[in-house]
Amino acid sequence: MPSNDDGEEKPFLTNEEGDFNYNETPENKRCSLRFRIVKTHGVLFCLHIAFLSLNVIFLVWNVTPARHGKDSDVNADALKMAYSPAQTAVQYTVKDLNWGRVASPYTGEPRPEVDQAWSRLLKSTMVKISKEELNRMNRTSIALRDGSGYIGYLESNHMLHCVKRLYQAQHPEYYTKFKGTHEFTPDHWDHCFEVLRQGIMCNADLTVNTYYWKGPDAIQGNRTGSRRCTDWHRLQEWAEKRPVKFEGADNFYDTLVRDNTAGSTDQVGLEQLS
Repeated sequence: MPSNDDGEEKPFLTNEEGDFNYNETPENKRCSLRFRIVKTHGVLFCLHIAFLSLNVIFLVWNVTPARHGKDSDVNADALKMAYSPAQTAVQYTVKDLNWGRVASPYTGEPRPEVDQAWSRLLKSTMVKISKEELNRMNRTSIALRDGSGYIGYLESNHMLHCVKRLYQAQHPEYYTKFKGTHEFTPDHWDHCFEVLRQGIMCNADLTVNTYYWKGPDAIQGNRTGSRRCTDWHRLQEWAEKRPVKFEGADNFYDTLVRDNTAGSTDQVGLEQLS
C-alpha cells in the first residue's frame, strides 16, 4: 500500500507558485529575504506617495475659488466676455478703515477743498483702450480721430461720480450750477441709486461687522477692523497711463470719429462723468 509520507512532506506551493525552495542554499535564502524586504518597502513607499498626492489634490480642490462657488457655476466663455484690461492692475491690500475717527475730505460742509478732493479722485475716469482689448471684451466704443485707440471709463469711477452727485444734492444752495439740469432730477437720482445698488451686489464686501452696546437700550454697529480692499492707488496709476485729453465737450467731440449709431455710448453722457 503506497505511503502518504511523500505527499505530506511536499510543500503546499511549487517553486513557481511560492517563495520557498527547500533546495536553496543559506546564501540564496538570505538574498530571497532581502528581495522580499526591498519589495515590501517599495510597495509601502508607493502607497505613501499615492496618499500624499491625494492629500495635495484635495487641498488644492478645497482652497480654489471654484470650490467656494465663485466660478464653478459660471461658463468659461462667459468669464472671458467679462474680461477687463484693468485686471492687470488689480491688487488687494488689507486696511483698517476706522470710520468716524478721521474727518473725510469728501464730506462735510461744501467748500473748495471738498471739490478739489473729488476732482482728484475722478480725474482719470475716462481711459484709452486698444482695439485688441475691445475685441477681448466683445464690445464696441467710439474711436479717437488720431487713431490712438478708443474711449472707455471705469465703472468704479462711474459709481463714485454718483456718490459725488448725491453729496452735492444735499447742498443745492452751494451747487447752483446744477439747478434746473438733468443732474438734479429724480431720473438721475434713480439712475445713481441703481448704479450703486448693482455695483454693491456685484462686488459684495464680505467683511462681517459686529455690534456693541451704545446705551442701556440701544446697540450700534461696529465697522472698525481690517478688511480686504482693492489697491485704489494702483488702479488709478493704471488709468493715468491711458489718458484721454478732455478740455470741454465741444472740443472733445471734435477729437472723436463721428458715428450716427444711436446708443453707442451706453446712455452715459460726458456731463454725467465729470
